[in-house]
Formats: sequence, structure tokens, C-alpha cells
Amino acid sequence: MSGFSYPEWIGEIYPKGTKRQLMLAAYAEIFPAVEINMTFRRLPAEGTVHKWRDAVPESFRFAMKAFQIITHWRRLVDTEDNVKEFMDLAHRLGGRLGPVLFQVPATMKFDAALIDAFGASLPTDALWAFEPREPSFLEADALDALERHSLALCLNDDVFDPGRYRATAGFAYFRFHRDFYTDDDLEQRAEIVRTIAEGGTDVYVFFAHEDNPDSVRPALSFRELVSG
Repeated sequence: MSGFSYPEWIGEIYPKGTKRQLMLAAYAEIFPAVEINMTFRRLPAEGTVHKWRDAVPESFRFAMKAFQIITHWRRLVDTEDNVKEFMDLAHRLGGRLGPVLFQVPATMKFDAALIDAFGASLPTDALWAFEPREPSFLEADALDALERHSLALCLNDDVFDPGRYRATAGFAYFRFHRDFYTDDDLEQRAEIVRTIAEGGTDVYVFFAHEDNPDSVRPALSFRELVSG
């Protein structure tokens, strides 16, 4: 899921009586990874990151959305210092750090020179995911550019058909953010994910976060489909 800190889930998703400070540990009993979205707008305190790290098993992974100054204010230009600041904090998760997600503005079109310069500026000690929302990024030359820099395409199914997915790095990344899913919708997406995973590629999948515990039901059903 894209988030875990929802008191409304207590008694529905989390065991009844779960304390707020124990919600992440309860979440980790259900799902193997979480997407942290708050880091898009502000960086958490180091102590908060340490608490996250210590609340989950070593196998658990945190995907973190990159700070908006990188993607929306600077629009990927001259971001080395900003990426370093972000990663200095993210690396405090240690081995539990998963991908860092760059979600670019919906108005950003593919520019080969921009992607090559940005990709070349990134450190090689992290997993990078890239979420475009403009159709030019799903063309072959754009996907080739992402692949050159090991930027994993992140496909949001509220924007693009998941059937168009192409792995551009050593892992794949999906955000399933539609308001409603039929059983057939979930099975179609599970088949796509299973096929990618069977090829030896790790796959990260996150459903949209909402206070309403019913928003978790598609993720629970999907988990059963891909593990069954």
C-alpha cells in the first residue's frame, strides 16, 4: 500500500487494539513493502526514519517518493545536491531501503538530453524508479533512455494501460491507483506481475492509500492472486 498510518484500519486490517505507534509493525505482518509518500512534500526527522527501520523485519522494504524540489521545482535539472540530501536520509533505512520513486509532473514530456543528464547524475548505490504521466514516455526511445540509466519504469494504471509495461531496470514498479477494481481487473494485473516475476525480475506493486479500510481489500486480493 501507499501508506500505513491509518487509525481507521485498526480492527479491520490491523488487530483490534493496535496502538498507533505499532501500526507499521502490524502492516509488515501483512505486506512485504510500503510506499512512503510524505517524503514528496517534506523530509521526516532522522528519528522517525530510525523508528520505521526498527519496526519491521530485515526482509521488509520501504519505497520512498523523492522530494518535490527534485521533480517539480527543478524538474530534474541540477539536482545532484538535492538527491544527495534526500539519500543521506533514505540510507538511514539501511538494507530495508527499496526503490526511490521520481514522480514527474504530468506536463513533462520525454526529452532525451534531460533524461540522460539526470540519469548520469544519479549515484549507483540505490534503486531508482521513474513515474511519468505523459504518453511520450512510453515510446521506445524513452524507454530505451530509462533503461540506459537503470531507471525502472513506474506505471500508474490510472494513467496508462498496465499491459504496455516494459521493464527498464532490474526491478519493475506498478502503482495501482484506480478507485475500483473488478475481479477480472485484478487477475489481469496479477498475470502481468507474475509473468515479469517469473522472468527473474523483482516487482514492486502499491495500491492507493485511503483512510477507509475497504481501500485495502483489492491489495489483499491481489496478494493472494500473485502468491497462489
